Amino acid sequence: MRARQGFQNWTIARRWILAAAFAPLLPATAQAGPPKELVGKSVTVTWTESREQRPVGDPNWRTVNGTQTFDVYISEAGRVFNRLTVQTGGGRAAFPGQVGGEGKRSVSFGGHSLTAVWQIGKGGGATLINADFDASFSSCSAKVSVGRESPGAIVRAYSPIIKHENEVRSHQVGSVSCSIRSGNVFKQ
Repeated sequence: MRARQGFQNWTIARRWILAAAFAPLLPATAQAGPPKELVGKSVTVTWTESREQRPVGDPNWRTVNGTQTFDVYISEAGRVFNRLTVQTGGGRAAFPGQVGGEGKRSVSFGGHSLTAVWQIGKGGGATLINADFDASFSSCSAKVSVGRESPGAIVRAYSPIIKHENEVRSHQVGSVSCSIRSGNVFKQ
């Protein structure tokens, strides 16, 4: 049973990684634009995460608990902006904001849902967010998944908090929340 589950996780992670790698190469028409009900609004997905990691070169693994926040703003012109912020006991840092279609994070819409995916550092890891909106686009729920290309794979990723590259051997996603509000979250 455990081997089967590991294979399924590996297969799912490979799909995310491939989606993250190829999303910027898809024609603009292949990625659905934001629904008109979200124009001028911000969507925020926040989740807790526990990682087993160590700075590259350090022999000791540590458990680091933190919160990640993924903000999306849909401008009046329909352009999609996003930003990822990470906070742990060691501090807080934001990864650079991106405009939809540019950068490493892919954000797409379909009906009453948003999908965001991006590769984590080096070594075959990816984060996937699926957010579903209610009929009036006034509330949302979300799922966050973190996968890796193969069970036990070590992912190397730069930490803007410690200003050093980390090796991460496990991710556990905890509670997830989703909210929608009028206005630009980046100006608040």
